[in-house]
Amino acid sequence: MKKGLGLSLTAMALAATMLAGCTVGGPGPAPAASGGGEPSAEAAAPAGDSNQAAGKEINMVFIAKSGQLNFFTEMMDAAEQAAALLPNVKIKCLAPETAFNVEEQIQIIEQSIVDGADAIICTAADSTAMAEGVKKCNEAGVLYVAPNTKVNEGDVVSWIGIENYDVGYTLAKALCEKLGGKGNIVMFENVAGNQTTEDRLAGFKAAVAEYPGITILDSQPADHDREKGMSVMENYLQKYDKIDGTLATSKDMTLGAIEAAKAAGRNEEMTHVTFDIDNDVLAAIADGEVYATGDQNGADQAALAVFTAYEALNGYVVPKEQFLGVTLVTKDNVQTYLDKQK
Repeated sequence: MKKGLGLSLTAMALAATMLAGCTVGGPGPAPAASGGGEPSAEAAAPAGDSNQAAGKEINMVFIAKSGQLNFFTEMMDAAEQAAALLPNVKIKCLAPETAFNVEEQIQIIEQSIVDGADAIICTAADSTAMAEGVKKCNEAGVLYVAPNTKVNEGDVVSWIGIENYDVGYTLAKALCEKLGGKGNIVMFENVAGNQTTEDRLAGFKAAVAEYPGITILDSQPADHDREKGMSVMENYLQKYDKIDGTLATSKDMTLGAIEAAKAAGRNEEMTHVTFDIDNDVLAAIADGEVYATGDQNGADQAALAVFTAYEALNGYVVPKEQFLGVTLVTKDNVQTYLDKQK
């Protein structure tokens, strides 16, 4: 597994607080992060007797949407780091063979239940279809924690993530301002049916609506995939004579779009705004090829999900929703992120 960016000071401090101040079955601090990613100062009372006897091994399973994409491998790496900080916790990180395949994710859940998982932490590939997986966990008495992506039905112990509508709004606002409120833009969408995608798109459209001089020429799915991003951009380039900017709900599609635009000799006319970070997109920002991206602190989402599962298994009441902040990354602050890679 690739080494991620590491856990933030917030996540590390939370783990230290838990280990120093909590005893199994007794009162202790809430493991939640509230707005802005800061740990909650409120104390959480145990929901009842701990369902994990002191010293008993706790088995967790972390299920990502993809085992190939950098964002999700970093989440898995962070989940392993977080679990290593907790006593008697073992974690298995898995992903579907086909990226974003919710049926495979549910099959992993079924097998994990058979194997004796105490908690399943899953970034659902489909917010509606994953209700079946949550139901299976509920029926088996296995806790389900949802980092990154909400599930529309079922008893989810806690969701940890960002407000994706606000992310979309912030990114689109940045593009519209950079374009001076005028121009033609195209959009790239992730896999349909996913809550994170739908919310970001809604935020995109709400922000653009505030700029009468900005026109959305087209919006097509490229499924979080660089090659599909390239293909969609090739179609856009054939269809539209002037494209001033692009908005994508995730970075891989943008990087593919840039390759297509370069091949056509038209990349210089465009300003690109995208979402999520890895070495490639950070380098593209530093080189001026991408104007801005957003960092949703995926490592912290995964780590806090592990900490939350641990607390819930030990009888503590945890918040149903835990919001983390998003950071706009541009050339002004990209060096900070590049330094973390060293």
